[in-house]
Amino acid sequence: MRPLIESLFHTLASIEWEAIFVDDDSLDGTAALIREVGRLNRRVRVIQRIGRHGLASACIEGMLATPARYLGAMDTGSKHDESILPIMLDRITAEKLDLVIGSRNAEGGSMGDFTRGRVALSRLGSRLSRGSRPSVIRDPLKSWWI
Repeated sequence: MRPLIESLFHTLASIEWEAIFVDDDSLDGTAALIREVGRLNRRVRVIQRIGRHGLASACIEGMLATPARYLGAMDTGSKHDESILPIMLDRITAEKLDLVIGSRNAEGGSMGDFTRGRVALSRLGSRLSRGSRPSVIRDPLKSWWI
């Protein structure tokens, strides 16, 4: 978690930002670590949820906890690249867009070091999701948005 936080400070140095981590009462000390960092820097906060779980509800709860005009969401347990956040922010503001999505299937994206099975599972999930609703989003399962 510390490398991600350090990367956010570096990547977003020229941007006014805050990071709200939503922890589903994990046993690995994540909430305590985020609180420790937050005591030193008000840009970092944690919401520790007791008895609630799930990425979608965590995103919603984190978004409701900020007055920010632009929001970004990512699963910190995944392999999202926070360095693209300034590019996404530039695009959404310059083009006056409602939504920007970063996808591993977009130009410049990659599956990283996923195993062959994980890649196949990701592609299957994307195909199933597209079959339920026509969309130009190619990676509906693990996206970021601002």
